[in-house]
Amino acid sequence: MILLTLVLCALNSGSACVERVMPTPFESPLGCMVAGQEQAAAWLAEHPGYRLDGWRCGREERRL
Repeated sequence: MILLTLVLCALNSGSACVERVMPTPFESPLGCMVAGQEQAAAWLAEHPGYRLDGWRCGREERRL
């Protein structure tokens, strides 16, 4: 399984960034790359106090 991880920073604190693993796994890296943009945009629309600093798709085994 491939997981989407977003790197999010609070707008009120520029140095307070966190990684958030999205709950929906993907079957392939390509599927994650395509749908990941939409999921990131939807998450940001629901959480206006954050900005997206980066994102990546990776295997579930790499998650700590």
